[in-house]
Amino acid sequence: MRFRFPFFIAFFLFAITLQANTYCPFCDSLVLERQAFYEDDLVYALYTHMPITEGHCLVIPKRHVANFEELNDQELQRIGQAIQKVDAAAKKVFSTGPYLLHQKNGKEVGQSVFHVHFHYVPRKIGQSSLMALLSKVLIAQLKGPISHQKMKEVTSKLKENIEK
Repeated sequence: MRFRFPFFIAFFLFAITLQANTYCPFCDSLVLERQAFYEDDLVYALYTHMPITEGHCLVIPKRHVANFEELNDQELQRIGQAIQKVDAAAKKVFSTGPYLLHQKNGKEVGQSVFHVHFHYVPRKIGQSSLMALLSKVLIAQLKGPISHQKMKEVTSKLKENIEK
């Protein structure tokens, strides 16, 4: 009996680790249904559940690839086009101007979801410095995810204002 209990714990911990390493929120139909506001045959645009600023979106390929260099030419082109569409919609919905485009490629630089994705983080013209924006990153982590109702409101507005 002594040998079964440690084996069970070890198996349980292994299973949790395996699940944590294989689960991808960007491949999860529930996440996509809740957060997506744009889709074509290769790309999704999502409103992030923990926005740094109003209008913080993610642009992702539908195909699950972990790193930028795995994207093919057609995916790269569509991602670029989707970012332009997201920018136009964010300008209409949130009255933004400049934006930060951010992509992490590897665990060592902070990539936590291993499905390549681009953060589109808009700012209003004349808004405070880049250092202030970086402090908003920490604040967003402390505040946690936005409500389902807020997500629904924002994605509806973005859907109405994005060019197909």
